[in-house]
Amino acid sequence: MSEDRRVLIACLAGSFFVYHTAKKNHISAISNGRKMDSYRNCQIFKCTSHGAVFQGYEDRSFLLVNGKTGKFLTARQHPKLVKVQCEIRDDIVKIKFPNSEEISFNLNGTGKIIRATLFDDLKQDGYDCGDLIANAFSEYLGESDIRLIYHKPGMYTERTTVPESNWWNNPVPKRKDDARFNDLAPFMITTQSSLDALNEKLESKVTTRRFRPSILIDGPVEWDEDKWAEIKIGDVRLECFAPCTRCVLTTVDPELGVMNRDVQPLKTLREFRLAPEGKMREAHKESPVFGVYAGLKDSSKENYIHVGQTVYARYKPSAF
Repeated sequence: MSEDRRVLIACLAGSFFVYHTAKKNHISAISNGRKMDSYRNCQIFKCTSHGAVFQGYEDRSFLLVNGKTGKFLTARQHPKLVKVQCEIRDDIVKIKFPNSEEISFNLNGTGKIIRATLFDDLKQDGYDCGDLIANAFSEYLGESDIRLIYHKPGMYTERTTVPESNWWNNPVPKRKDDARFNDLAPFMITTQSSLDALNEKLESKVTTRRFRPSILIDGPVEWDEDKWAEIKIGDVRLECFAPCTRCVLTTVDPELGVMNRDVQPLKTLREFRLAPEGKMREAHKESPVFGVYAGLKDSSKENYIHVGQTVYARYKPSAF
């Protein structure tokens, strides 16, 4: 039996079970933006309490906001944002829009603090990245007064995540997490087998880029992530604490920057991946589940993971 195709033979309650391998590590510098090289070539990154970090890339550390209201903007409102490319080296950020030249700015020269308004009207601060890039985004999206902001750990946030009892049927872990401009958690994890299972139901296949995971794992059976209490990759232990529920952003083609007219793959996911009836359905409503949210088991134990490492998982008593 090859190293990367081992299967679970036996287990004991509370133990870690060997799975296959970490297939890909992903970092998205701009929330919902495309990457020049970090998505495809991020073979290794550091798992921190705020999320993934690799050289100059800090996962989801940038965000677009309306300069007057502070309301955040993503590819949900502007699908063509996924075509914007970003590269960061030595604190120099290079942004490239389709059919235009690169625009660069220095992270060390970021300006005033802007208070953004995100989900549930919760506030989070970021440094303004300057007029040049702001004007470029405003022109590209056809919307006035758009600002690009950059969040660093320690800045003001109202978005500390405390797991709620109705997120799972099993008891949720007692923990608190601060992330950058992530939707909910420092890490979001999906599996290749679950993507394959979804694609079997779709006429037009989709790639993992539709779901923007921090970590893609190859090997376990489809939807096995529903059962995970914790995973271990090398010296990194990630505690799972919520299912990742999906929205209209999954319908945006990451290559074309347009939404699918048939609302796929979201429509198909809703047919078989809604949360179980009861408190979970009341919490997550019509948003289907694909993937799992996680954070460091011990925030003081930050370390690196890389593609090809064996992944171990510890189960909950049941799915969800």
